[in-house]
Amino acid sequence: MSAWIEHSTDSTCGADKGGNQYWGEVVESYNKTTPPLRKRNLKQCKDRWHKINRWMDLFECAYVKARRVFTSGYSNQMWIDVAHKFYAEDNKDAKLGPFVGIEVWKTCQEVSKWKTYNEELRNARKRKSFHLEEERDQENDESLEEMPKRPMDQKAAKKAALAAKGKSKGSSSEDDDNSKESAIDLDKLDRFSKYQEEKNANLMKILELQQKLSSEKLETTKLAHLTAQETKEGKMLEKELKMMEAYNNLILQDTSSMSDVEKAKRVAAIKCLRKALFPESV
Repeated sequence: MSAWIEHSTDSTCGADKGGNQYWGEVVESYNKTTPPLRKRNLKQCKDRWHKINRWMDLFECAYVKARRVFTSGYSNQMWIDVAHKFYAEDNKDAKLGPFVGIEVWKTCQEVSKWKTYNEELRNARKRKSFHLEEERDQENDESLEEMPKRPMDQKAAKKAALAAKGKSKGSSSEDDDNSKESAIDLDKLDRFSKYQEEKNANLMKILELQQKLSSEKLETTKLAHLTAQETKEGKMLEKELKMMEAYNNLILQDTSSMSDVEKAKRVAAIKCLRKALFPESV
């Protein structure tokens, strides 16, 4: 990636060169800085570069999505952490696994030429997909037209005859109908685009709400834990106060009228309380 960036952004390296000459210089730069066992020829280098570039571009899309969803209160590292999750979730079907090229991505991220290159690739793939869908639809229409049709019944034949008579009268109106149909198609496309935008906006709101609820749930859990801890400490303190009060009462108790058995019980109780209240002095 560094060799590609060097020869794509530095005019002294021949950024305007194309084909094998350009890639030959990229491969030469790469092989100069890599161990002999990892050197590659032109085809190997191009294939490997396109594979790595695809991973980098997918992570860049995940990073942009993270910044679009979580717009405030997030640092750059937090956006990167979220991007790792989006990368794994959005490419689950491709089975790419976790993203491991973070240092390579950081090298490419600030290079505008790299971003422009991948944006053009994505647009080209969209156009190709759109044309393929149009070709499939056309093929389906042609196959339907080639299917043998049932012969017309009497009612259908009468309608066809009436339509043929009125064809000359309605020839001028056909152009109007065609223009109306194209206007309807554009209107449908516009409504579909607005629907997609609203759908994406609602999805972003849901993701933001989920993040907010998750943060609030975490905060509630922390508060509950602190409350329980304070309650436990309060009970322990109350127990110690009662034990201290009992200890002081026993110390100040008059023993002149006590029997030997009562005195022995008093001494044992004092020892027990002292051990519980002052374990370090025992």
